[in-house]
Amino acid sequence: MAVIGRRIVADRGVGLVQSPVPRGRATVSGLAAAAVTKVARAATRFVLANGGALDPLAALRADPRQAVQEDSICCLVCGRVFRQLTNTHLRGHDISAPEYKRRFGYNRGRPLMCRALQRLYVERAVRSGLAGRIRRRPILFEPELRRLGGCRAIALEEMLTRREARRRAGRLGGAVEATTR
Repeated sequence: MAVIGRRIVADRGVGLVQSPVPRGRATVSGLAAAAVTKVARAATRFVLANGGALDPLAALRADPRQAVQEDSICCLVCGRVFRQLTNTHLRGHDISAPEYKRRFGYNRGRPLMCRALQRLYVERAVRSGLAGRIRRRPILFEPELRRLGGCRAIALEEMLTRREARRRAGRLGGAVEATTR
């Protein structure tokens, strides 16, 4: 980590991240340095699990779920760490949020924000009664959606999650059989 003028530059294995330093606290893109370290550790664990052949950003691209942490999300284009990937940031890469999700295999409904921020927004929506104010259900008004009948492409994120669930169920099933004998 190096201080350049009033900016802090941190190389945590996922790229260089720059942010102004507010009131003497060392932060990176509005995050504590610990959040950046968490993303770097997740990428490092993935690299070590795969024989160390991949660079950390490639490791996060291979399993995009690892880029979303409790307090941060790592941009899989540039490697910078944020609390939320905004349209403004993505526009800098000439990409929209749906294109970003499609390119890196996220589910269409995945919010591009850290888990803590997502929980905050959910709590706020529940408190304000947001669901009760939504009146239009697209599937009722758009015949094309009904015709598709729930058919959709399965994203990389969903495929990886399903694979892990099957593996877990297989391990648990084998353990149950061994204990019943």
